[in-house]
Amino acid sequence: MIDSTSAGMRCRAVREIRTCQGLIRRFAEGVIQFDMENLGRRLVRVKWDSGIVDYAYPIEIEILEANGVAAANRL
Repeated sequence: MIDSTSAGMRCRAVREIRTCQGLIRRFAEGVIQFDMENLGRRLVRVKWDSGIVDYAYPIEIEILEANGVAAANRL
């Protein structure tokens, strides 16, 4: 099931994320496109500012408020 309620929210990587498209460095920022559940796992599709578009687990990212500060809640 695809959920687009968090679409457009800014996020930041809390650790390095290795993908087949490249390495997402810690503190890299991006925009959430949508999140979904697949095989019992929740995945978030993010368009990173570096140009990479890939999935991340909710534990690997944090939501940013409008001023760039991390929000208290994660996905």
